[in-house]
Amino acid sequence: MTTRGPIICGVDGSPGAHWAALTARTLAGLLRCELVLAYVVPPRPPMPLAAVPVVGQPVGTAQMVELDRLESDAAFASVADELADTDAEHIIEHGHAADRLSAVADKRDACMIVVGTRGIGAARSALLGSVSQDLAARASRPVVVVPAPENAPESCLGPGPVVCGVDGSEGSDAAAHVALWLADELHAALTLVSVRAPRVTGDGRAGGLAVATLSTPTRDHVERLAISGDPAKELARAAADRKATLLVVGSRGRGAVRAALLGSVSAEVTRRSHCPVLIVPPGAATDHAS
Repeated sequence: MTTRGPIICGVDGSPGAHWAALTARTLAGLLRCELVLAYVVPPRPPMPLAAVPVVGQPVGTAQMVELDRLESDAAFASVADELADTDAEHIIEHGHAADRLSAVADKRDACMIVVGTRGIGAARSALLGSVSQDLAARASRPVVVVPAPENAPESCLGPGPVVCGVDGSEGSDAAAHVALWLADELHAALTLVSVRAPRVTGDGRAGGLAVATLSTPTRDHVERLAISGDPAKELARAAADRKATLLVVGSRGRGAVRAALLGSVSAEVTRRSHCPVLIVPPGAATDHAS
């Protein structure tokens, strides 16, 4: 039995949650850890503001509780068939999705959080949309953001390597450690990509790659790329060209002046990438990838 913490997967009944759950199931099996599905009940307006007419009748507190139950049941049911062969735990939280998913992950000592890229609308507290960016900004655990695949495979994970963006920053170093761990656990190759943004001078191209790899445990057969261009675009392209299993980036880089790969770039990468993007906060490598 592994002592690794579980994977927390946010679900809300949306198509994005469907693909997130499939990916979380695959990762939980490969990493030999438990899977926890979490539905977050959105904040409701205080009564009597919540007592809006429904089918000609006002909605009271008891009806709101029942509505919450029905919504959570529907969210779990929406992924039941896909996860029928797993023993996933179901939990219900109340509050803002990013806050609660992050808190649950900390409480459970989770190895990662998995969410999709789209939910069912802000008015219904969609877990999966802007929430993925909120999580990436605040969570202390790695966050996997899963796009909807084009051809509906059983898993959103590609057959290729783990691709990791590096730039020599602290955030990059944490990302590289997690990428190395995942490549070993998933029996995948590892590709490290250092991107120099246009008009940047100095050692941003080769130096960033060297710094990141020198502080990372050695591994045979690591592909190393040093390229010039828009960091988010080039990272997404490198992952797509290799049919990457995951694209790994850190949540912070060196800043725009140094063409940081990792930081605000992580948000753009999640919008461009066709494979799941793992966003790693500083410190996650030693705390959770073990």
